Amino acid sequence: MHTNHNPSVSVVIPAYQAEKWLPTLLEGLDRQTFKDFEVIFVNDGSTDNTGVILENYAASRRRVRVIHQVNKGVGAARNTGIEAAKGEYVVFIDADDAISESHLDDLFSLATSLNLEVAMCNGWRFREVPGDDPDARWITKPFPEKKAMSGVEWFELTLNMQEWWGCPWMAMIRMDFLRRHSIGFAEKMSYEDNLWNVMVQTKAKRVAYTSKQSYYYRWTPNSILNDPSMSQKLWRIESCMALIEKIWQLADSETSPTAVLLKRLAANKGRTLLAYVAELGSFDKRIAVSCELQKRGFLARMSRDVETVWYRKRILRAYGFAFLGMLRDFLTVREIKEDST
Repeated sequence: MHTNHNPSVSVVIPAYQAEKWLPTLLEGLDRQTFKDFEVIFVNDGSTDNTGVILENYAASRRRVRVIHQVNKGVGAARNTGIEAAKGEYVVFIDADDAISESHLDDLFSLATSLNLEVAMCNGWRFREVPGDDPDARWITKPFPEKKAMSGVEWFELTLNMQEWWGCPWMAMIRMDFLRRHSIGFAEKMSYEDNLWNVMVQTKAKRVAYTSKQSYYYRWTPNSILNDPSMSQKLWRIESCMALIEKIWQLADSETSPTAVLLKRLAANKGRTLLAYVAELGSFDKRIAVSCELQKRGFLARMSRDVETVWYRKRILRAYGFAFLGMLRDFLTVREIKEDST
């Protein structure tokens, strides 16, 4: 990594409170068989030793940079990394994850051999040590190997096989493609990864996939997406609603077949949204959220896009809770009027 020209690949890594996980990732970076890359760490307001560890690592490595910023979230941190990147391609890695020694080599070889805008690989889920669950492949279906296609074709293929995923890692993307289409990450929003992939896949002309499993995703049961507190449950619902609204907006601005695919994806996310509502537990909260879904037009639009009977039942159940909410409000107003007379 000690050359003067701009690197072929920029590796962007947002890091927040990552001191526990960084040694595994740093070891993987040092072992890369591909050498022509830079690393941009964005320390997103960590209060532990993350910043110190990164600065010490960068001190002896000329193509490693550390950018410190106040906490803005992972989307904003990745955008900061994109702005600073000098490579022809960019790769995203999360600070608590890990990569095999061939990760960059596999993706770069695929991207350059087929002149791709997006090169994708497979990966593993793990809990403590990379490879501790040999059955936890990220992608389980047999997709076409090293075959160039459009992003929309890939979108449709993975959606049909129920293997569409919204993560920005496990991919290498051309920087000029991102800049040409002004593609960045949504900030102050969960599910920004999903929205990112929607924009990338609907714009890319040439993408391809290799089944090599070179990325290791750390699955943490106590992560923010698994937090059982009521505040986090409500936050996940609001975030999912924001994502669906964004996908609908994109669908309304597109023509077929892209618009049809986006509506199908929104319907899939709608099922997730209704599952979140069902998990609230609190009867009053389910009524309140269902009323909000009805007022904002979610239930009506999801009803139009529905394809399966069991999904329709979930929507009808939400309508039922919304009706209970309206009935309760009506009776409350009536009672107040009667008391006032």
